[in-house]
Amino acid sequence: MTASVRFSAWYGDHDLEVPFPDGWRVRECRPADGPDIGAAGIAAAFESPIGTPRLRELAMSHHRPCVVIDDLSRPTPGVRLLPVILAELAAVGIPAEDVTVLVGVANHRTTTRFDLVKKVGEEVLDRCRIRIHFSGGNCTRIGTTARGTPVELNNDFLDADLRVLVGSIVPHPVTGFSGGAKLVLPAVASIRAAEAFHTGVPGPGEGLGDTAPTARLDAEEAARMAGVDFIVNGVPTLRRGLAALVTGDLVAAHRAGVEAARRTYATPTPEPADVCVLSSYPKDSEFLQWSTALSPWHSARRPLVQQDGTVVVAAAAPEGFGFHGLFGPGMPFKVVSRPLPGYDVVLFSPGLRAGELPDDQREAFKLFGSWSETVEFLARKHGAHGSAVVFPAATTQLCVPS
Repeated sequence: MTASVRFSAWYGDHDLEVPFPDGWRVRECRPADGPDIGAAGIAAAFESPIGTPRLRELAMSHHRPCVVIDDLSRPTPGVRLLPVILAELAAVGIPAEDVTVLVGVANHRTTTRFDLVKKVGEEVLDRCRIRIHFSGGNCTRIGTTARGTPVELNNDFLDADLRVLVGSIVPHPVTGFSGGAKLVLPAVASIRAAEAFHTGVPGPGEGLGDTAPTARLDAEEAARMAGVDFIVNGVPTLRRGLAALVTGDLVAAHRAGVEAARRTYATPTPEPADVCVLSSYPKDSEFLQWSTALSPWHSARRPLVQQDGTVVVAAAAPEGFGFHGLFGPGMPFKVVSRPLPGYDVVLFSPGLRAGELPDDQREAFKLFGSWSETVEFLARKHGAHGSAVVFPAATTQLCVPS
């Protein structure tokens, strides 16, 4: 009785087998997914933008482009997308040396050269001007949204005369889906703006899968204020390829991408089992992203586990616990420690050690560094004839009626 989960994004992505006792009933719950669109699909997306002219047409008479891309905590394949953007700009006489690539880390850890090689590739590092956003400085206020969020943005971004956002559209518990305007707020915003943006948002999972919740509209207002010209947003496959790619207008292209994402991530809801295994891939480089694995849980219309059941979150976490300037020990917002009251939550995380967890999480969770330890616990609790449902890339899976 063996299933598999996707594991260790950016650090040797692979399928990890998760065997169960012989007498168990195990169901692997896979998303609809889709084939990678390949170079031809990427080219087609740039040739047919949604809601705007082609990027090379927008770039005419511009001289200082800024391309924002997310960091390794997101699955965006910059190595595949940035060269196409540079070619579009070069077609109207803008050399790569005049392009600023700004890594929109929001309030995550800074990006190292090791990260950049993975994310944007050697060609971009050799030719473009690379900048890493820091939310503690180098930002200017340009206004306030209707929701009251101060729009304080990175000066390199504001100094540009052409602004392009490169990201991924995956389920998000607050903004419904990631991508689009989130590459401005909070990605290249000040920490004050990011804190205001996160204040008063719905509880965990309440906005998941929505098209335009309040936080999404807030970010889009800020991005319009900043003058975003073009977005390039991918929908990742189960194996961190590209199932779809949208380009064009900040809102219109993003909405089209959301519909493609819904189709790609759709996963039939299984019958409740004793155990539900949720992999946080492709956001499992750090443990701090673990709650993104609850996407199937929050989107399902019925429980995924039976009463007294167990939820197992699988997170490779090669970078350990991770860092966020707003969430975690000593930060303005606490990490949710008991997101699933009434259920045991087990963490299977080879890269994490108990001492890295906040005290309340150490009390709330059972942490195991190997799958053998994890399954031993499950067998003791649920016996020789238990049942399990396994979501191999739960962060990018949304339950739909079966």
